[in-house]
Amino acid sequence: MITIEDLEKYIKPLQEEIDKINPDICVQFPISVYIDSVKSYFQVRTHSYFSYKRRKIFTKIKTINGFHALALYQKLALAYFMKDSLERLKPKSLPKGIILEIHSWYQRVVDDFTRQADSYYDYLKIDFIYDVGVCCLKSLPIGGAWFVQVRRIGFRLILASGIRQLIELLGYLIFKTGGFRHYCVIHTYQRYLPRFNCQQMNLAYRLIGELIKYNPKIKGLYRRSWFLNPNLEAISPNLTYLREIPLQNGATLFKAGLIEEDIKYSLAFSPHRRKLYEEGKYSPLSYAYIWPKNEFLFWLNKTNTELLG
Repeated sequence: MITIEDLEKYIKPLQEEIDKINPDICVQFPISVYIDSVKSYFQVRTHSYFSYKRRKIFTKIKTINGFHALALYQKLALAYFMKDSLERLKPKSLPKGIILEIHSWYQRVVDDFTRQADSYYDYLKIDFIYDVGVCCLKSLPIGGAWFVQVRRIGFRLILASGIRQLIELLGYLIFKTGGFRHYCVIHTYQRYLPRFNCQQMNLAYRLIGELIKYNPKIKGLYRRSWFLNPNLEAISPNLTYLREIPLQNGATLFKAGLIEEDIKYSLAFSPHRRKLYEEGKYSPLSYAYIWPKNEFLFWLNKTNTELLG
């Protein structure tokens, strides 16, 4: 597992490289302030960690010193984020399985320091944003191709609701689960798509179950995606497990509208879906499910018992 001492071996040479370009960068824009701003920033959107002021700082560093200097600055920040998180990450602060996944993610991040182009560290790039989220523990990897954030239900679901569904949704959240906040929101990390399968998803559910035991405030699971669309059953039956397992075990499905990314990702990995889309036989549409904690844990315990024989 990666250690604080390992990270310090990256911090010193990164700082030296930055100082060769301009020794005033980290004096004028201290990494400690960067860390505090990300940790305290109120997320308006799901993966938004940078304030307007912070984004202006990134632009200023790039304009004056070049993109390479900004990439080095972001690498240094990631190293300090990880160091800060490991200092806070006590053995019993999170489930052991999630701690192992965090260490695995951190090892990949430091390996990327010498593998990725400077463009990877653009603050608008989603992969870099995901790395920031995990490195500061605002996101938690759960194995496979996924990570979770413990946060409120997304506004997209509410805004996508017609009056009838809105009333149903509000009633469900108030009387069934107990509110809008403290849900395990599941996200997919595109770089780990080779791990995207039913077996890995079931293992990830187990880590979510362990996380719920550590954090009893969690009210359940929330997931929004184009692959939860019931119409995909005939088009991409290999994806039905993502919807069927939750719905057959206590989750409730809601329409969740459509954004540009839904169309992009629903067509990106399947020539078959793209062909049907071009022929007007497939229209991407996102759905979301809410899986209450009690129903989820009942299913998980039953499944674990069956696997143990």
